[in-house]
Amino acid sequence: MPQPLLDSSDSLERSIRQFHGTLRKEVLEGNPFLGPEQQSLLREHHPLLKDPGRYPLDLVASIYLNRREAPAKAIRENPGSVVLDAGCGCGTDSILFAALGAAVVAVNISSEELAVAEKRARYYEKVGGIKLNIRFIQADLNDYLPGQENFSLTWFASVLAVIRDQESLLKSVFQSTRDRGRIMLVDYNLLHPPFLWKEWRRRNAVREKCPDFAPEGHFWKMVRRKGRMGARFFPLAEGGLFDDAQFFTPGTLGTLLQRAGFRVLPAAFSGCTLPFFSGPAVFLERALSQVPGWKSLGRAYLLTGIKEESAGRSV
Repeated sequence: MPQPLLDSSDSLERSIRQFHGTLRKEVLEGNPFLGPEQQSLLREHHPLLKDPGRYPLDLVASIYLNRREAPAKAIRENPGSVVLDAGCGCGTDSILFAALGAAVVAVNISSEELAVAEKRARYYEKVGGIKLNIRFIQADLNDYLPGQENFSLTWFASVLAVIRDQESLLKSVFQSTRDRGRIMLVDYNLLHPPFLWKEWRRRNAVREKCPDFAPEGHFWKMVRRKGRMGARFFPLAEGGLFDDAQFFTPGTLGTLLQRAGFRVLPAAFSGCTLPFFSGPAVFLERALSQVPGWKSLGRAYLLTGIKEESAGRSV
């Protein structure tokens, strides 16, 4: 007898933790619907789960809850939700949103990842004894036009940084969002010192390998989003491309959302402590994520924009 994937009578926190438990089991123990290469691809999409010795599972579950509670709440509070999962990867968030009752449009450029996502959806349907309403679309978000889908929520999880014309995409999403609908974005925070340092080193290390990038790779212009439309890609001397991603601070992204037409809510932060031990780490994560100033240095942030009814009529 299938076990319910999510119990609608449970609290939202309990439901998300229940889903994360199923996800953890799938990543660590395997999904029978996936072949070895597909299972490996799924594991690569969840690096914190595949190494429980380094990243305590309680802390990983708490961070997952922190980053997904806002979209999950928006779905539960709005029956008939239609969600665009922009850059769905292997489909984890699409499956969560559909399990909460949303109709999901899941867009991704990779056919390999979409094949994994479709098989995973069937697996979760079998595990939970439910039908998931997910429409998978292979498309490049740089060219994808949502059309008149009337989305109640658009979700970007670590995707916008590699879009070439970020402003145009956000304006297109705004046009396809219903009145009082929302856009939510979770991504790495440029204000997080270890991430800022790692990104500076990544860019500096490629200068000799990428002659076209060297005169254009102004790191602090990227940080301030000065003279930039979005990500750029440069050919490497040994072949392939270097991604000059345009990351954000909550401030620069908030400005971009406002220019697209959204009213922006205060950012929420996660990853405010290091995973030393399970108990202390979870306690510190909860405590430090509430401290003004310190929390703004968290590894990731979630930013929400709302389409006001008046804005929808005037644009």
